[in-house]
Amino acid sequence: MPTRYSKLRLLAAAVPAMLALLASPAQAEDYPSKPIRFIVPFSAGGQLDYVARLIAKPMGKELGQTVIVENDSGAGGTVAGAKVANAAPDGYTLLEYGENFPIAKHLMPKLTYDPVGAFAMVSGISLSPHIILVASQLPVHNLQELAAYGKAHPGTLSYGSPGLGSSMNLTFELIKRHFGIDAVHVPYRGGANMLTDLAGGQINVGVIAVSPAMPLIKSGKVRAIAITSMSRDAALPDVPTVAESGDPGYSSGSWAGVAVPKGTPPAVIARLNQAVLAALADPQVKQALQSQSFAAIGSTPERLAQRVRDDSDRYGPLIEKLGLHAD
Repeated sequence: MPTRYSKLRLLAAAVPAMLALLASPAQAEDYPSKPIRFIVPFSAGGQLDYVARLIAKPMGKELGQTVIVENDSGAGGTVAGAKVANAAPDGYTLLEYGENFPIAKHLMPKLTYDPVGAFAMVSGISLSPHIILVASQLPVHNLQELAAYGKAHPGTLSYGSPGLGSSMNLTFELIKRHFGIDAVHVPYRGGANMLTDLAGGQINVGVIAVSPAMPLIKSGKVRAIAITSMSRDAALPDVPTVAESGDPGYSSGSWAGVAVPKGTPPAVIARLNQAVLAALADPQVKQALQSQSFAAIGSTPERLAQRVRDDSDRYGPLIEKLGLHAD
């Protein structure tokens, strides 16, 4: 039978846990009480950096604290991911999360952290479809003609993307398989050099987000033959979707969202979700996103988590089939 002394010891041991439980709601109510870091996993000046800086100020206004954007590039975004995964789960360190993380789960199996399981999702931010381009001198105007050209000229077509294992690379591998396109992948370190080589005819096909391709499309140096969104882009109304072109239901793109370390209190996640949605409702933010061919995808945490699972399920088997590894 427990003695009075042992009962007191048990009660003393339980007190810290009880106090922690009582403190958690109070901490969530006080959140945020200091500036918040928003880590962008790529260098300044890119699309993800643009989106993060676009919403940081209105998020801060909603939260009553400054949201500071920090760039921490390297290893396909996984360097920044490690920093946030190991940060305190208190809502003061956010990660701009995108499709590169569920891809990295399969592309980099030796990572020291799980690029999916180490995070809790907050909300989606933006989605930018991919655009399929061809060099202007190539006599091709749609995906069917591209497939026919490849069959008539076997072993001659090449396509570029902003990197091996990038969502653009995997997007076109899926399209290749559906339409029977014979083309060899030429990976680049970023999209700028790829677009230069495409315009110069060094490669035949390119896959990239819409915004950086627009100047070359408008100048006639490259031709857009398909877009990966579910509906046509207002800036390119004559360019059919991949779904319209013969792959019903197909859509893909580069997306951005907000994530926090796993274990962040649900009340804090809910507060951050509210701030992201408020930022996306700002008319100036809406206009700025539309001007760069971004769709706003503000969502519940659960909806973003489903998007992550969908991308992991979609690209994982393809990465394995292609034998891609970045370790």
